[in-house]
Amino acid sequence: GGPAAAGAPLVMVDRGFVPDAQKAPEARAAGQVTGPVEIVAVMRWPEERPTFAPADDPARNLWFARDPAAIAAEKGLAVAPFYVEQEAPEAPGGLPRVTRLKPNLPDNHLQYAITWFSLAAALAVIFLL
Repeated sequence: GGPAAAGAPLVMVDRGFVPDAQKAPEARAAGQVTGPVEIVAVMRWPEERPTFAPADDPARNLWFARDPAAIAAEKGLAVAPFYVEQEAPEAPGGLPRVTRLKPNLPDNHLQYAITWFSLAAALAVIFLL
C-alpha cells in the first residue's frame, strides 16, 4: 500500500530485540532506516501484563508488556489498537534483531474431549437412574 491517509492512526511495529548497550539510536545508526520499507510481519493484539512484570519505565523507554495504547499515550500519538511484529527483512547492521515468529493458536481439543465425554457419562448415569 501507499502512504497512510491523513489523520489515520499509526501502526506500531515491533522491529525486534536491541541489547541495552546499543539501545541509543546513535549506537546502531545502520539500523535506522528511513522511507518506505516492505516487511513480513504478523498482526498481534496487545499483550496482557505478566503477573510479575515490573512497572514500565517510560522515561527510559522500557516497556514490559506490548500495549500500543499505553506506549502511544506516553508519546502523545494516535495508534491502531494492535501492533505488528516484524519477521523480515533483517535490519541493516543486524539491530534490531528480528526473530522467527511462532503462531500462538490455542489447542483446546483435550479440554473439549473431556467436557463432551463427561457430559455423555453424566447423561448415561441419568438415563440408568
